Amino acid sequence: EVAGAGAASIMSTLTEKAIVKKELLCDVVGRDKYQVNNKHDDKYSPLPPSKIVQRAEELVGQELPYSLPCENCEHFVNELRYGVPRSDQVRDVVVA
Repeated sequence: EVAGAGAASIMSTLTEKAIVKKELLCDVVGRDKYQVNNKHDDKYSPLPPSKIVQRAEELVGQELPYSLPCENCEHFVNELRYGVPRSDQVRDVVVA
């Protein structure tokens, strides 16, 4: 979830559904800081950028299941980049 997502993020959690959107990064983050995090590149081979974009664009407008522990935004982006749905945020909370 991102700071600029606001009510959409809350609704995803409450309804257990999320709609994939394509938005400009500057519109989503506003004036907040952000960073690209490809921290699993040493463990998994990233798909080619064109394939990642193609897969993402095919999902735009679709409603997907959303669950904080097993189908959250981090799972989604890691599935797109590596083909592996994974969330360290969830793992870190469970371990702590």
